[in-house]
Amino acid sequence: EILGALMSMIIVWMVTGVLIYLACMRLLHPDYDIDATVMLITSACAVLTNILLSLILHQTGHGHSHRAQAREGTSAPLEPALSNASLQAAFVHAIGDLFQSISVLISALIIFFKPQYKIADPICTFVFSIFVLATTITILRDILTILMEG
Repeated sequence: EILGALMSMIIVWMVTGVLIYLACMRLLHPDYDIDATVMLITSACAVLTNILLSLILHQTGHGHSHRAQAREGTSAPLEPALSNASLQAAFVHAIGDLFQSISVLISALIIFFKPQYKIADPICTFVFSIFVLATTITILRDILTILMEG
């Protein structure tokens, strides 16, 4: 479970690293073409898919029943929504993918309406990559604490 979660976080960081590298290449070599229509359609599909996946993963890891509490009339302590480390890592992975997809969607919208602002693509990649990396640090810290028997 923990190794699967670690692999998920490593994949998120590797993909983010590749995206940052490609964004740097686009800044250094601005002679590239972007088909904004294809970018817009693809990113919109990716955003919808990642929203659906995030909702499914969040519901799968939801650790308590609302109906049982309502019948009993007591307030039992709530378990964390995603207590399984693999589910938590998969959920964070999906959220990371969602933010990257939103970045591409924002870039696509800007480029679709103002093609001369194609620099929006690498800029959005940098901004959302920093956000994704920052959100995964706590999970990575928790995984490493478990692996190091902290």
